[in-house]
Amino acid sequence: MIEELREQRNKVQAVLDSIAEGVFTVDREGRVTSFNRTAERILDRAVQDTLGRRALELFPTEICGAASPLHETLHTGRAVRNRELAIAVSGGKTIPLSVCTGPFRDEHGNPLGAVCTFRDLREIECIADERRRRAPFLGIVGKHPRMREIFDMVEMIKDSDSTVLLQGESGTGKGLFAQALHSLSQRERHPFVKVSCAALPETLLESEIFGHERGAFTGAIKERKGRFELADRGTIFLDEIGDLSPTVQVKLLRVLQDQQFERLGGNETIQVDVRVIAATHRDLPRLLREGKFREDLYYRLNVIPIHISALRERKADIPLLIEFLLERFAAKGKGKASSVSPRAMSILMDHDWPGNVRELENVLEHAMVCSRGTTIEPDALPDSILMGHRGHPFGVKRPRASASSINEREQLLRGLEASRWNRGLAAARLGMDRTTLWRKMRRWEITAPQS
Repeated sequence: MIEELREQRNKVQAVLDSIAEGVFTVDREGRVTSFNRTAERILDRAVQDTLGRRALELFPTEICGAASPLHETLHTGRAVRNRELAIAVSGGKTIPLSVCTGPFRDEHGNPLGAVCTFRDLREIECIADERRRRAPFLGIVGKHPRMREIFDMVEMIKDSDSTVLLQGESGTGKGLFAQALHSLSQRERHPFVKVSCAALPETLLESEIFGHERGAFTGAIKERKGRFELADRGTIFLDEIGDLSPTVQVKLLRVLQDQQFERLGGNETIQVDVRVIAATHRDLPRLLREGKFREDLYYRLNVIPIHISALRERKADIPLLIEFLLERFAAKGKGKASSVSPRAMSILMDHDWPGNVRELENVLEHAMVCSRGTTIEPDALPDSILMGHRGHPFGVKRPRASASSINEREQLLRGLEASRWNRGLAAARLGMDRTTLWRKMRRWEITAPQS
């Protein structure tokens, strides 16, 4: 009988020790009858020093004193749920806890004592913080300290109308940050208008930004609102601002100063209410020194500068980005791969990513399409990633030439040549889909002849 009781007690203690919350029980007199490991850690008490002693002598009064949850349960028989309190422990530290207490009784309903469970709210906050860091910030993934600083800055300035200058290499996500600033602002219900300053020649860009009147130039058969008018009460995003011509720079300076402008070929002054977000991958201070960018415009734009780090400067974010992008591609039906093998991950982590997140996105899409299974292996990665500094793949075994492989290569070449290198026709002729043909072409290093 004694052995059975001891075995039963050990089982109960094992269950208590497996619980992530602190747990202890007391009898009707408030003496401790059990005490688990989490409670030992949080309350800084060893189990052998607590059993059989009164809880009031051992633990803070906030837990078992006259106004405590445990006292209330022992004297009223009522349970207490999620009462938040703070206790002082050794070293002068204060620990915030969420405490629950409840009675336990025998089979006849007679009170035997009470159980007290408690959670360290600091640990819960750490879990919540980790989830916040892993969760995309309005579609932007990053837990690197520099990225978290930028997220905090975006939250801080979201309701300001001050001009923001986003700086960073191509592919770092400047457009995503501009969209996030707009989405978080009070202008969210109004237009977000993007202008690519590098995409159009000077004359067309001026018309695109400020609009034009009928007859302003050949082909202007009717008046047209510019992007600033379309963005009224909203946000305009001027991408690649470093490529603006001197003429457009002068007009833009006036808009930033007065929120006023005239359409091309017009005399009427148009007033707008627009927040301006600009972005560039170019070195504006260097352009200032070379006389290619106006100093007064630079200082108007550079009110709130935000530098977005290159991917090579925050490589710790690469696994998180890969996870996010694979899930997004899978949702779009672009492949079955859901993970990356350790060897492939090592190659991706070693790459310098000159194209930043945009390059990573393209590489993963390529790998997902070329992957043979649910895990991306090195042979599914593009050659541009696999090739090392000396032009050799990172341990990726290329297939050896055999009679069957030579025949397959010749068969592929014949099919491609017969289809004039139209991959869709060649795949149909060879009885395979385009993805399989593409993968086999890569495998046998077949490239289309230069026209």
